[in-house]
Amino acid sequence: SNKMDATLLIGVGTFAALCFASWCVGEGGEILGEKYDASIVGGLVIAWLNTAPEAIFFITALQNNNPEFAVGAVSGSSIVVSTIAVGACIYTGATFSPQGYFELDKNIKNQCYILLASTLVPLLTCFIGYEGIFGYLWMVVGTVSYLAFMIYEVTKGEEEVDIEEGPSSDTSSKSAEESTLKGVVYLLVGGLIIVLCSDDFINSVVTYAQKLSVNPVLLAFFLAPIASEMPEVLESIQLSRKGKSNSINIAYSNMVGGTISKTTFLCGLFSYFGSTKNYQWIVPNYSISLILLALAAAVASLIGITIPKLRKHHSYILFFLFAFISIVQYYLNSGLGEASSGNIH
Repeated sequence: SNKMDATLLIGVGTFAALCFASWCVGEGGEILGEKYDASIVGGLVIAWLNTAPEAIFFITALQNNNPEFAVGAVSGSSIVVSTIAVGACIYTGATFSPQGYFELDKNIKNQCYILLASTLVPLLTCFIGYEGIFGYLWMVVGTVSYLAFMIYEVTKGEEEVDIEEGPSSDTSSKSAEESTLKGVVYLLVGGLIIVLCSDDFINSVVTYAQKLSVNPVLLAFFLAPIASEMPEVLESIQLSRKGKSNSINIAYSNMVGGTISKTTFLCGLFSYFGSTKNYQWIVPNYSISLILLALAAAVASLIGITIPKLRKHHSYILFFLFAFISIVQYYLNSGLGEASSGNIH
């Protein structure tokens, strides 16, 4: 009992630390983004930094033989962003927009097409598996797809002029240097906390899942997104509240871009580790988690592609989808999951 109390205490403490760390990384990325986003290299680095908290979290779980946690974390964070975050963005944007609706720019619609195409990576992993050469193949496909997307984003961004940015000639180089230093400190502190706390948090979740007789996939599905996604979600809601088309489009773009990193790069990483570490494919937990991840991403992208004027009621589709997925995950992983493990092949 004392050991369990200590596990819970460590879990809660590291969870709070990881929430703070994600906020630090978000703040640091934002500060540096204002200065370096214009260049291709700068833009790529900033884009990668937004993915870093989940990537570190995810790799820690996979390296330390906790693939169930990794699957729960990547599916949970992708699904929360695709449903709750995009839904909140649509609801808030339409509510605060003077017309009661908003339209997505052509560039954001293109992002939605890319997100839709990227769902192939988790689906191929699900139906073919990651044994042998396939683990490396999906890793290459996922990484190349994500790099191609980032390069497309940054080069596309160069052609656009941001009308909201004022002249920066009055800003002294000293204050610019101070803000750069502040951004770097935020990133280092956030990154360090994530590296130091991830393992303890993952272990405490896995231990507590065993005590509750549920699959770690379930706890990771609900807890990991809060730890790694909450700052991003709140920032997007804040942007959407402005009610301006440009702000809402930026918020939507952030959500879609963040999900693409998970459907491509992180799913590829999962296959690579699954193959190299000979992780057993747990049926039906892994398969269903990846299918639900692809479903949530596909619905979010199709809403962006097919609906010209997004209104409040369109967000309900995504909220209901999250409720449905949560019920499926709970049903699968609260006891049934433990009994039904086996190899897919």
